[in-house]
Amino acid sequence: MKQLYLHIMKYFLPVLFISYMAGITLFTHSHVVNGVTIVHSHPFKKGSEHSHTTVEFQLLHFLNHILVTDSGLLPAFIVAVFSFLCILLARPQGMRYCRTCPGVISLRAPPVA
Repeated sequence: MKQLYLHIMKYFLPVLFISYMAGITLFTHSHVVNGVTIVHSHPFKKGSEHSHTTVEFQLLHFLNHILVTDSGLLPAFIVAVFSFLCILLARPQGMRYCRTCPGVISLRAPPVA
């Protein structure tokens, strides 16, 4: 089931991204409402006139003006750095090899008589 999910996502996510980029790039147009020019993009038929309601303009405004400040990213960054430092400090500093016979160097198998 997981393999099927990964196989579907492998194709679905690039198609979703490409269609989103095409939608915001190829269908850009503007409307003048009460002397204010509103520029947005969505698929529409080129030769036809269309209009939007006030609620639709408000929705377009909220979707196009998302503000992310560093106040939300800074705690996540601090946690990530702290976790990385904990992993580095808790990790053994050197590789230790275990010998079966202390003091005896055995690089090959014993001879067969």
